[in-house]
Amino acid sequence: MGRHREPLTVDQLDDFLQRAANHPRGDVNLPEIAQIIGLLLLLKRVSDQPGILCVPEDGLWENMIARSSDRPGEALNWALEFLEAHNPELTGLFSTVNFNGPTPSRRLLGQWVGQIGQLSLSDDDLEFSDVVGRAFDRFLVRTTSSSGKGSELFTPRAVSRLMAELVDPQPGQSVVDPHAGSGGMLLSAAQYVTEHGGHQTDLRLHGQEKNGRAWLTGRLNLLLHGIMDASVSRSDSLTDPLESPGYGLARFDRVLTSPPFSMNYSRDEVRHPERMRYGWVPEGGKKADLMFVQHVLSVLRPNGTGAVVVPHGVLFRGGAEGEIRRGLVEDDRLEAVIGIGANVFYNTGIPACILVLKGDRSHATDRRGTVLFINAEREVTVGRSKNRLDAQHVAKIVDAFLGRSDVPGFARVVSLEEIRDNDFNLNIPRYVDTGTPPEPLLDISAALTGGVPWREIERETDLFHAFGIHVDSLFLPDPVRPGYYRFPSAGYEAAAARIPELAAARERDFLSGVERWWTGQHEIVSDLFREDVALADVRDQLEASLSEELLRMGILDRYQLLGSLASWWSEHEDDFRALVLYGFSGVIRRWRSPLKDRTGAPSRPKSLRVGEEADYVLALLGRSLYVRIEHLVTSERQKLVDTYLRWGERYATSMADLEDRYRTAANRLRDRMAALGYY
Repeated sequence: MGRHREPLTVDQLDDFLQRAANHPRGDVNLPEIAQIIGLLLLLKRVSDQPGILCVPEDGLWENMIARSSDRPGEALNWALEFLEAHNPELTGLFSTVNFNGPTPSRRLLGQWVGQIGQLSLSDDDLEFSDVVGRAFDRFLVRTTSSSGKGSELFTPRAVSRLMAELVDPQPGQSVVDPHAGSGGMLLSAAQYVTEHGGHQTDLRLHGQEKNGRAWLTGRLNLLLHGIMDASVSRSDSLTDPLESPGYGLARFDRVLTSPPFSMNYSRDEVRHPERMRYGWVPEGGKKADLMFVQHVLSVLRPNGTGAVVVPHGVLFRGGAEGEIRRGLVEDDRLEAVIGIGANVFYNTGIPACILVLKGDRSHATDRRGTVLFINAEREVTVGRSKNRLDAQHVAKIVDAFLGRSDVPGFARVVSLEEIRDNDFNLNIPRYVDTGTPPEPLLDISAALTGGVPWREIERETDLFHAFGIHVDSLFLPDPVRPGYYRFPSAGYEAAAARIPELAAARERDFLSGVERWWTGQHEIVSDLFREDVALADVRDQLEASLSEELLRMGILDRYQLLGSLASWWSEHEDDFRALVLYGFSGVIRRWRSPLKDRTGAPSRPKSLRVGEEADYVLALLGRSLYVRIEHLVTSERQKLVDTYLRWGERYATSMADLEDRYRTAANRLRDRMAALGYY
């Protein structure tokens, strides 16, 4: 790729790594490639950017390659030993790495070294300082999802992001992931703090991981993100938890983790058995999930918060698990139970849930004796092989969690008394039913003699009124029977076809409101370059003002508005980061990348004067959000059409109509038979 005149972006480096890995690779599997690429990126990055790690002159990339250009394995082994020797924080990290093994071949390794050597990875040549780390993390996601190997050690990044938002880490706090895997949870916590105006170094990050390959890959991921001081131990958190010298168990402000599901354990191997204060599950039953939960509880500081992913079975299985649930609920250590949809995780298709846990002194007074249940099983985007959480799903879950109030069909605050009455069964559908409301019972009178009962129309009037449609536009009052309406003479299908026309004026008003709102936000967005503003604060301002402006117009609800803005923000987050660092010209430079394809964007001019750049960028960003909201409005309007057609299918043809048709057909048949001489 050569040295870049323009900064290297995440998309460009991700594309480069993908193409490098797609070359013929012999017997090297994808997880091995990810580890090799990660090591090469680390050596190149610390060589190109002084100050990240201590790299003496002999250890620089160019000098390393010059030492043994025909034996790249030897050169790389030496470089890693050299790097480890001069950086005590890396002690033991590369002990299992050997580039002189049978795979990859010398030719293939030399090819990768040559390709990585073309890159310039200094800060001056990167769009953002975390470009290398983020591109490598994408590479990990791709290799894990493609191969399936090691997937049990890899948490989908949207789940990690959700959990970071749930535990809300703050600068100066300690954060631990007892099952660190590829480092996604710790990275999400660091990113969360950075977005809220802090710096990733403001957190004290800790972790444990017993799988050697995952431990090395996770450490590489953290290092490539610029996190040099994270302490991740290669150990088993269940049998050998972290300790503070002289103080027993190490304790942390925030714990977030996704342990392996349905594991066995040996009680004799578990140190610090006092962690299991609520009980022990059978050793051979592959049910260690609640053991991991109790570990999280035991290492939380008194005012700490934890989040742990578990399979749904722990919510309702009886025996020892039931007693453990009883203990943590009665001791008020369970803040929330959040159900995640099926087929989201890489290693299993079963649905999972997140338990949000609290330290033994952290419950606010108004929350004691209650548990929040969120049923988010439908908050997924369905994919071909895997489902996924997207930004709009995370936004809805977090909003319900923070709001801690009842949301029909989604969230409910449940008392300890109700949970006790259910024998401490925490199965989410017991408390929050997401089922579609049943169709109203068929009105017998309407079915016999025609018409639509007003009670069914009345249930949907708010939907029609939101679009400015009155029922008189679609129905005629039944002159004989009060409380019933008839379809227009042209038929219900013709009336349904008129709905878009009837709704058009209100839709235009609503979408004009979106445009007015965005015009009013130009100054806030422009100030990103002029003022020291945290991106998360700007996003929060936009969410609040969008809801305030458009909710009163009625067409979309709060979660639809939050979701559209969240997905829009997620797509353009790097655009906003570029705006902060480089101004509007930096955003335009990003969009000139051949990897960018922005559907619905204004046509790109060849050149812009300084004063025109802001207008161009703001127009594109506004159009991108407008299209999202317009799509939701169209979907809501289609619901009106579907509702009306459903009424037509139920009531347009009554029993009396069928009898009239039968008599008419019978009379025609009789007349025809008579004409033929049969009567």
